[in-house]
Amino acid sequence: MKNIGARMETLRNDMNLTPQAVSSYLGIPTEDLLDMENGKKNITLSVLNKLCSLFGCSESFLLCRSEKFDPAAFALRSSIIEADDLQGIASMNRIYLNMKYLTSKMDD
Repeated sequence: MKNIGARMETLRNDMNLTPQAVSSYLGIPTEDLLDMENGKKNITLSVLNKLCSLFGCSESFLLCRSEKFDPAAFALRSSIIEADDLQGIASMNRIYLNMKYLTSKMDD
């Protein structure tokens, strides 16, 4: 559990996001997010799905079952990311992950 929380915190920090912004996006109290990052609270399926969309990673990666992580690269014009922007970022990442999956299936 601690490794999953550490991975969550690393991904959040890599995106320069505050716990407050991410918890607002997730619809949970900031304390719950910090407890998840510290391994004191379990991650719900809903939170897992939202985090994977936000970070652009697979469930396997976030759950430390895989080390494969190939995030989408896109640029935002603003240097300040607000909590309201996270839904748009998550949507772009979900589209990227879906396109990547479909492309892999077409290659099979």
